[in-house]
Amino acid sequence: MLILASLGSWLPFAIVGLFIIFFSIIFTLRYQQKRNRDYLVTLVCSTSLIIALLTSSLLPTDVILVSFMKNPNGTFKEWTSNQTTRDHIQKYVEVGYYVLYGLVILLAFLVNPFLFFYYEEKEEQEETSKRIRSAIKWTIGFLIFLIILIILGIFVPQLATLPSDNSTSEWDHVKYLIDHFDSSRIEDSISFTIFTLSIIGFLLLTIYTGYGSIACPLSLIRGKRSARLQQATIEEQRTDIHNQIRILKTRYPRHIPMPDREKRKLAELEQQDAALCRNEELIINIRQSFCFKCRYIYRPIQIILGTLLFFFAIIIFISLLLSNINKCINFINFKQIFAQGNQTLPNPIDIVLTWTGKFYPISYIFLTGLMVYIILTSLYGLQQIGIWYFWIRMYRFSRGGTKPQAILMLCSLLMFIVVAINVFVYLLIPQYAIYGDQHYSVINNNGTVIIQSCTQFVTTNECQMTVMGRIILRFFYKVWFFGAIYFCLSWLFLIIFVGSFLLKLIRNRESNIHEYTVESLLENADETEDEPLIE
Repeated sequence: MLILASLGSWLPFAIVGLFIIFFSIIFTLRYQQKRNRDYLVTLVCSTSLIIALLTSSLLPTDVILVSFMKNPNGTFKEWTSNQTTRDHIQKYVEVGYYVLYGLVILLAFLVNPFLFFYYEEKEEQEETSKRIRSAIKWTIGFLIFLIILIILGIFVPQLATLPSDNSTSEWDHVKYLIDHFDSSRIEDSISFTIFTLSIIGFLLLTIYTGYGSIACPLSLIRGKRSARLQQATIEEQRTDIHNQIRILKTRYPRHIPMPDREKRKLAELEQQDAALCRNEELIINIRQSFCFKCRYIYRPIQIILGTLLFFFAIIIFISLLLSNINKCINFINFKQIFAQGNQTLPNPIDIVLTWTGKFYPISYIFLTGLMVYIILTSLYGLQQIGIWYFWIRMYRFSRGGTKPQAILMLCSLLMFIVVAINVFVYLLIPQYAIYGDQHYSVINNNGTVIIQSCTQFVTTNECQMTVMGRIILRFFYKVWFFGAIYFCLSWLFLIIFVGSFLLKLIRNRESNIHEYTVESLLENADETEDEPLIE
């Protein structure tokens, strides 16, 4: 029975892992420069995405594994009746988390920075040895930062003081959680480092996923602008520019010298015409494409899919909002902010997942689908917003035309976002992320046996926590300000969600093409055609 249960938990993880490997390799190859493809960059970027996505996909397996341990009547199954056996089963999951997190740290602080700065120096046409030395210098800075985080991770969590068993009622609510808080300094150090990276990822998730999770469904529902009207507008603009160019050239024939101011104006007009000419070529190609001619077939599917995703996004928003409001209602202190589940207000996604847990593998598919949705909408947000350094756009992403350092930057950002997803899922569905669909039985005063769902507020040992739930609660109780930062960022996510919804409603529909400007045309004159990251 133990073998069958383990197979039922790990087989979906293996299937998802194969899809992750396929997606990561295809994604990296698709957006790299075709003419100057570097297979080392392909290897590192694919590996970064694979490890980050595997770390995130381990959470559904973790939840399903603890759900398998109990019967619907609240009793442990025969093969998990012993606590030692349950801990032994979860040990493999815990080792998996820490190994994958260790690889994420290695890639984030050493491998990816080295390759990034190596290709940055390559832009300056430096010699290979000089590029390597320069990249090593920058990487040493990241290494020093990593060492600082490791040292802080060893000592900072140990400074936390835990309440005694006979302390106030405040402690009674989370006492049974702290029973699992005994951790080694190595585990604390890894947790401190990975959750520091996760804060960066959560900030990125707040911006890009907060925008993409609502903007993507609305884009599918609203569709794109009319290609015919868009082409007509471009043609009118080109006609107007041609008239201005003709007037200038008529005013100053060849034998009459043209003033510098007029020369600059003529050059600007010619550059604008070149950009519009490129846009016109793109829109003509779009109108002649097979997909465009089939638009009346797939357009209704887009609207239906967009509507479903829109309602799903609204449910995510409501669940996170209710979860945060519940934390505020039952607020004791920031040390316990992450130990507070759905004590007062219901959580729609938590309820759905707990109910579908009776029908395996529907709950696994639903939870995996939730995480896939977060990742894809993050990609959409990256494509729409782009990567900026204050007001300066750093890189552009194009299919078959992305520079090596740009694809490294993109994969690194995605890696940070994916690492933060586990914390986001816990904020979103705290009860299910810790206990799955487990139940426990209690005997009432009149001798009646009552079956109740496991929550963070039970004072019984009849509920088995997930490994990720233990890691999060253990670390955030010891280093409470991390939990406070995540809690504040979750409110920022909700604000960006609402702002993006309003912005998307008042803005014009998306263009059928990536419209070139004079600046982008001059900057990317030697690159291949730019296309959206997500169609």
